[in-house]
Amino acid sequence: MTSEQNVIRDFFDTKEDRNKLTIFLVFLIAIVLYHATVFWVVLQDDIDSQFDLQSFAIGFEEQSTISEESRVINDGEVATLQFTVGDEVFDSHSGFGMLFLTISYAETSGEFADPCDTVSVDLTPTGANAAWDDERNDLSAISSDCETMSLVLHVFPEYNNTTQQVTGGGQQDWIDYWTDDSHGKGTFNLEVEVIVNEPPSALVPTVSDNEETIVVTWEAVFFDIDVAPVK
Repeated sequence: MTSEQNVIRDFFDTKEDRNKLTIFLVFLIAIVLYHATVFWVVLQDDIDSQFDLQSFAIGFEEQSTISEESRVINDGEVATLQFTVGDEVFDSHSGFGMLFLTISYAETSGEFADPCDTVSVDLTPTGANAAWDDERNDLSAISSDCETMSLVLHVFPEYNNTTQQVTGGGQQDWIDYWTDDSHGKGTFNLEVEVIVNEPPSALVPTVSDNEETIVVTWEAVFFDIDVAPVK
């Protein structure tokens, strides 16, 4: 018989030794059950909360910058009107959300029964960084009845001026996302074409209608954000 077997036999040799072993095992089992109870019952909520994703409410406050210009455009001419926002405006706000344009004109020849000219406008996706592919955009229009035309371009991706609730990431991550001033930087180009519709009196050699005055209003909508944890 080996020495290891002798040790084991001696450990269980007397009733007193077996009682000590039983007490030890009972104590060991009690310790294991206690720690398991603490883990699964007492600390489970704390442990689970460490893996919960924080939610944030993102609110927006808008402020607009408006610029107006007029241009006399000849019959058959395509003129390009440009608009750029200064760096000082970007520095004063969190981001550039949307760009609205209104294009208006009236028949100004003064001739009797002179119909409105045909004016077409197109905000071309060149020169400025914006969400040009956003399906909510309205980038072109045409009018032959002197009706005011309206265009809209979503500049900052996913911006819609409503409070958003997001989950995950940190508060500073969302602040950094919504303060990206690259959106809207550059020059916006509006192409305007005029096709003159001659009045009946145009048959008279001294009467001519060969131009139109177009008025364009640019409204740049900037926003400031507030990012707050949702409890």
